[in-house]
Amino acid sequence: MTLLDRFRARPAWQSPDPQARVTAVRQLGPDQSELLASMARDDADPRVRRAAVQRLTDPAALAERARSDEDESVRQEAAGRLQHIAESADDAATAEAALAGLGDTRHLTALARGARLPSIRAAAVARIEDPRALAAVAKAAPDPATRQAALDAIQDPAALAEVALKSEHKDVAVAAVARLEEAEALEAVATRARNPAAARRARAALDARPVPAEEAAPAEPAPAEAAPAELAAPVEAPIAPAPPPALPPDPRERERADRLLLCERVESLHGEDAFDALEEARAAWEGMAPQIEPPELEALNDRFERALAECRLRIDAAAAQRSAQKEAAEREAKEQETRARAREVELRRRQQTIARAQALAGRLEALARAEKPTLRDVERALREERAVLEALATVPERKERDALGDRLKAGRAALFPKAQELREADEWTRWSNATKQEELCRQAEALLSEEDLEKTLRCLREIDVAWRDVRQAPRDQAEALWLRFKAARDQLHTRLESYIAKKKEEGQANLKRKEELVGRAEALTASTDWLKTAEQFRKLQAEWKQVGPTPHRPAQALWERFRGAADRFFSRRKEDLDRRKHEWAGNLARKEAFCARAEELMTSTDWEPTAAEMKRLQAEWKSVGPVRKSKADAIWERFRKAVDSFFERYAQRDELGRAAAAAEREAMIRELEELAAAEAPEDLAGKVLAIAARWRQAGPAPRDAADALARRFADARNRVVEAHPEAFRKTELDPEANRSRLEKLCAKVEALIPKSEVAAGASLAEQIKEALAANTMGARGEAETRWKASAAEVEAAQAAWKRVGPVPGEAGRALDERFEAACQRFTASRPRPNR
Repeated sequence: MTLLDRFRARPAWQSPDPQARVTAVRQLGPDQSELLASMARDDADPRVRRAAVQRLTDPAALAERARSDEDESVRQEAAGRLQHIAESADDAATAEAALAGLGDTRHLTALARGARLPSIRAAAVARIEDPRALAAVAKAAPDPATRQAALDAIQDPAALAEVALKSEHKDVAVAAVARLEEAEALEAVATRARNPAAARRARAALDARPVPAEEAAPAEPAPAEAAPAELAAPVEAPIAPAPPPALPPDPRERERADRLLLCERVESLHGEDAFDALEEARAAWEGMAPQIEPPELEALNDRFERALAECRLRIDAAAAQRSAQKEAAEREAKEQETRARAREVELRRRQQTIARAQALAGRLEALARAEKPTLRDVERALREERAVLEALATVPERKERDALGDRLKAGRAALFPKAQELREADEWTRWSNATKQEELCRQAEALLSEEDLEKTLRCLREIDVAWRDVRQAPRDQAEALWLRFKAARDQLHTRLESYIAKKKEEGQANLKRKEELVGRAEALTASTDWLKTAEQFRKLQAEWKQVGPTPHRPAQALWERFRGAADRFFSRRKEDLDRRKHEWAGNLARKEAFCARAEELMTSTDWEPTAAEMKRLQAEWKSVGPVRKSKADAIWERFRKAVDSFFERYAQRDELGRAAAAAEREAMIRELEELAAAEAPEDLAGKVLAIAARWRQAGPAPRDAADALARRFADARNRVVEAHPEAFRKTELDPEANRSRLEKLCAKVEALIPKSEVAAGASLAEQIKEALAANTMGARGEAETRWKASAAEVEAAQAAWKRVGPVPGEAGRALDERFEAACQRFTASRPRPNR
């Protein structure tokens, strides 16, 4: 491989194999984000695009893939990456860009509940429109502000009721109850809410509602003095105490009982959720008008204050315990998340290591199989093999690790001898290049005395190209040879500087000439005078070839314009020619369709419909216009050949049908002969009967072969029955049953033979006597009538004889002879007319 071929080698991510591209994508570094984005956007295989999306970190590129990729798995992968970035990013701008690319409610809900930045959580809540998703965030989001924002966005009463029922967070549960208006929802929350404070608030809201007049109890209303006790009712502990005793009629006693009841209830309150009940009890205490004596009132006030203080301590302790539990749970969750991320990173690292090892093993094996690998690729693969083996030692899956390690070592062992050969070849190439470089140095130094500057420039360029091909020399000689070559080259460039400048001026003048030619060509592109304009383009092309050399890049652009103008004109000319040829092409297509249909029908045996179809095709063929002369004869011969082939077969349709029937009957005879020669298979009788049924349904055979085929069929069938009689018991081919039927038919015909025939062996006198009796008046006509009736019975017996199955062997032949003899005797017994 030359040095130029080495530079032309395609990287792995441009491999035609999708799996190789996937492996290459996984090995790309984070600094190659543009390449990753290009592969995620343009690669034809969804697996490669998905692998590139997994490595992308640019939210804009990920959002574009999540919206427009044609593969669902790639879109889901891109959306998942955006969610992960928005959820875990510390930079607000990056997280907001990732959030902007997401539109699925599921992803927004996950961000609202778990994003690291508060602004992202708030923005996610603001974009959620589904009431159920908002309810899910309000119920379970760890952040109180997020829960409250989600609750504020809920307008659906059913979603509010769900938050009040199922949220374990007091703040949103109580706030949701405050927004409920339907009595059924409040009743459900009061009886089934997970949060006790929400249940109590719902119950209080229900109790505070006015009772409709039709539902009010007929009892007398409670006296006004009972208000303090009713205000104290909501502060009951979660386990309801015994109902209060009946209030005494004395106001001071009633006040004393109310205050004692409030003290007892405050003393019984526990837990963080008792705060609302405590405040309600304090408000009820302060709302009482004091009527008892100051010493007793002060004692009750002291007891109530102590109860309040102790209850607050219990509430604070419960709150502190719950906060500690919450902090511990959050710490545990963060630790679990950290461990999960660490496991994910470790798993990804192991997967990358395994993938890298697999790819390297494949590369080692491919290099070992390659006929001419490069030394650079071989040495790079061998160096990488050592690093991959060290990384592979950290993979815990021993079986996979050992298998990959053995594969890598085997690949290295197979490649190492080739590396040695390549090193030796490289040393030899460097050694041989030293001689070639010395020769190039001498050629460059010889050009210093050359007077022809054009030849000097051309030779110098050739020497430069040749030097690039032999640039690798032994390390101890390379620098000296290069300095010698560079010195001669610099002197030549100094000599050629003015000449090159002059050539540039000439090139610019030639460039202007070509620009003029391009302008003239572009002016001709719209012409419709096809022949004249085509000749002008040929002249312009000839002038173009006569123009001298020009600078490469602008000359290439001018050539593209010149060629484009010519292409546009000749394309239009071709389109015009195609339009004129369109009719021929259409006619040719129709005739080819006729040929295809005729060829399809020429082997048909559905004679009459096919003949009608062929005649229709012939008529339509005549209505189609001409085609190109070069194809007219061939298409006509094709059509005529198909039509003639069918009508030749059509003329012989009867013979073909009989030949097919004869072939079919021959096949059935062979089947019976095979059954007769082989052992009795299962259901032999069924198979023989089926063949016999097919024989009866088959078409007529040729007359000269029909009798022979019938005899062969009967012989073959009889051989099968004779070989396996037991298989045909109780079937129409049962030999015993058939013999019995034939004997009865023989006896029937024999019984119909006239007695005169039976008595043929009697004496002459008896025969004369019988004849005279038969010639009596009217006896002859009666005998004829009786004989005809008997003849009808004989014919019926003959038809029945043909329907009876075979009786193989000597017994069957004897019965055939007996029956035939009886029929002949009956026929011979017909009465003769009187003379």
